[in-house]
Amino acid sequence: MSGSSPSYLNSLNDRQREAVEIIDGPLIVLAGAGSGKTKMLTSRISSLIDQHHVPGHQILAVTFTNKAAAEMRDRVARALERPEIASANGFFGPGIGNPEIGTFHAICMRILRREQAFTPYTHSFVIYDDSDQLSLVKTVLQKLGIDDKAFNPKGLQGAINRHKCDATEAHEIVPAEHNLFDKVLKRVYEQYQKDLFANNAIDFGEIITLTYRLLRDNDGVRAKYQKRYAYLHVDEYQDTNRAQYLLLSQLAKAQFGGHGNICVVGDEDQSIYKWRGADIRNILDFEQDYPGAKIVKLEQNYRSTKTIIQAAGSVIKNNRERKDKTLWTDNERGLPITRAQLADERGEAEFVVGEIKRLARDDGRSYNDFAIFYRTHAQSRQFEDVLRRDKITYQVVGGLRFYDRKEIKDVLCYFRAIMNPTDSVSLKRIINTPARGIGKTTIDKLEEEQNRLSLEGAPNAHLWGTLKIALTGSEIVSGATAKKLGTFAALIERLIGDSSKLLLSELYHLILDETGYVRDLRMEGTEEALARVENLEEFDTLLNEFEEEFFESIPEAEREVRKKELLPLFIEQSTLASEGDRGDQTLPSLKMMSLHSSKGLEFPIVFLTGLEEGLFPSIRDWEEEADEDVEEERRLCYVGMTRARERLYMTHAVIRRIWGNISYQEPARFFKEIPSDCLEFRDMSYGGAASQYRAGSSRGFSFRESGQESVRASSTNAVREPARTPGRAQAPDDFSQLSPSDDDDDVIGRKLDHPEYGRGTVLSVEGSGPDTKILIEFKGRDRRKFLLRYVKSFFDI
Repeated sequence: MSGSSPSYLNSLNDRQREAVEIIDGPLIVLAGAGSGKTKMLTSRISSLIDQHHVPGHQILAVTFTNKAAAEMRDRVARALERPEIASANGFFGPGIGNPEIGTFHAICMRILRREQAFTPYTHSFVIYDDSDQLSLVKTVLQKLGIDDKAFNPKGLQGAINRHKCDATEAHEIVPAEHNLFDKVLKRVYEQYQKDLFANNAIDFGEIITLTYRLLRDNDGVRAKYQKRYAYLHVDEYQDTNRAQYLLLSQLAKAQFGGHGNICVVGDEDQSIYKWRGADIRNILDFEQDYPGAKIVKLEQNYRSTKTIIQAAGSVIKNNRERKDKTLWTDNERGLPITRAQLADERGEAEFVVGEIKRLARDDGRSYNDFAIFYRTHAQSRQFEDVLRRDKITYQVVGGLRFYDRKEIKDVLCYFRAIMNPTDSVSLKRIINTPARGIGKTTIDKLEEEQNRLSLEGAPNAHLWGTLKIALTGSEIVSGATAKKLGTFAALIERLIGDSSKLLLSELYHLILDETGYVRDLRMEGTEEALARVENLEEFDTLLNEFEEEFFESIPEAEREVRKKELLPLFIEQSTLASEGDRGDQTLPSLKMMSLHSSKGLEFPIVFLTGLEEGLFPSIRDWEEEADEDVEEERRLCYVGMTRARERLYMTHAVIRRIWGNISYQEPARFFKEIPSDCLEFRDMSYGGAASQYRAGSSRGFSFRESGQESVRASSTNAVREPARTPGRAQAPDDFSQLSPSDDDDDVIGRKLDHPEYGRGTVLSVEGSGPDTKILIEFKGRDRRKFLLRYVKSFFDI
């Protein structure tokens, strides 16, 4: 080693330097949030080359994203003053003398290309992306004669990918006796792999599993790469899946002839990707997998205030599946965390945006300083509405703006086609959405005929007119295709006929019912599909709000007649809202994102929203809680809290509307886990503070008893409850008038007339003060709980 320490070592703290100086043998570095893990990891790689004279090409570092790999290469290049390292990892690898730093997939692809002779593929094999993979799954279903309506192709694709994450081959699947899906999956997976091979193709999951099997089954190849990669480094080890774990084991474990020189860096408290296949046991069991492993804990946080670190630590310590470490910081104490309770989701959005505007105005903050986090992307809509209204530029990170999401565009195109069936663009989008067997060839034939009619000056030169001609016995399409087109045309005509008689929200549910749109998404069962369902739930909320605002100033006697105005007015407003989303992307903009997208980022001021039982944590009252699910949600909360550098806001609503139901929300359990001296509580859900928000939203906030999921929320087709006359029930201007008195038990047996649910009787009372809840039974033994203060005005006098 050289006599004096280079600058990249002198800047390390004691624990970081300890991790850098442990050279041989297995090492696990438990790197807490904001503790400088990338700095430590790149300093370690630099030190191996610079101080210990390890040839660069014998050092391997794997991570999960190209961005992270590029940052690591850049830091090593600067530390060693060797700029070629930053751009050295091309398709064929880094070159002699340079460390190999890349993603799991990039590293494995290089191995597969080099060792192609040991695989069943020729050198020209191709990689199938998600769309290629789905197309092949559909082909396999046709080949096997399996109905793709009964077994959703995307659902099967997701299941195959999950098995590949676990390195499970088709022949290893053992379906349960009565598990029809797994029996079908086994057949499809087996044929899919045969067809992949026949096409000389591999998919993304196969890149990892094929490399693992290559090393497992070929002693010489395995020994070659054990020697080549004499020092292994793995970033974000808590996010590795089973296949990645097995791959690393082949290179490092002594039982396979490995050298044991593996350094893994991660934080089990930030393991939030179980739904992607990440296995937290990989990091928790590292010392068992590698006996004699040394442990270094990076516990000093350089990012956040003492208050934020103390609060986040108090939350995460409630998890049992974790290592013993405690985050600390030398940063200032900072301001208390603001816990704000709002009346509803609109009030939450108004409060958050109001605080952002105030801090920007009074403290000179740039909008770049702010981030809004939410559990699901569907929550973004309320914030987008308020931000757009106030002309604040924003960016949705890791997702699309609400009106740009596929399912929202699909529904809007149904609305446009119902209002104007000659809108060829909208009709073309929905003609096979959801899939109804009307393919591109059919659409091309219809458009070809449409163009011919247009050149002749025919009055029906649009897609709808051409479609109707195709149903009259013309030779534009075959008889079988004409039958499918006829079914679609009948659907549109039926919806057109019903549209003038229904509320817009009722028309929406009719579309979902008739098309099976939600049913197909639920059958697909992927995370993406379920996120689309959540967006459709939020769209229902949007429609209900729109109807309430529309009818608010219209006399009761006129409402039935004026229903027909809803559809054109909503289409106009949604189009303007969608166009207004674009904004000026050159201006400073606040960031909005799901909590999963926030990992690895940091912001001066963070708003962590929707902290309510059933939403975040996303465990419903009627679901059986699994400890591992609760702990993953708590880790997600910890990740969100530790993104904040200076200020943290945590918000929750008293009520939230989903699928048109207005439900009482319990505050998230995480609030009870935060020390009181770390919190400043603002109750803005009633009293004078609530008057600035939409009092009209507070017209009866209920949730069904545990075990009784809402009919509307549980229906696969989102079946709507019986039609009601719209109109917003007016809540009192002064919410304090509804505060419970000391004799709340006297309300048991009282009758009331609720504007949404009708006549009911109070069965029981629980709690006290402003949070007193009552259980009411309505017609049909429909029992719901309400906050007493919000429904007192509906009691019989």
